[in-house]
Amino acid sequence: MFDKKGLKINLIWPISFFLSFLFKYIGGKYSDPFLINNWVVFSLVFGPAFIVIIMIGLSKLMKSN
Repeated sequence: MFDKKGLKINLIWPISFFLSFLFKYIGGKYSDPFLINNWVVFSLVFGPAFIVIIMIGLSKLMKSN
């Protein structure tokens, strides 16, 4: 019924809206100040990129064998 690209898009945006409303609800319910130290910011910024680099490296290793 859908091509693969359209199916991915149709699955991603409802999940994105759900997560944004969930975070908005949690932020409204627990409105205390949320303290974030530098290590949390560092891991949130560089963590996903590091995981992607590991996945690309592992996929290249699997293809070379």
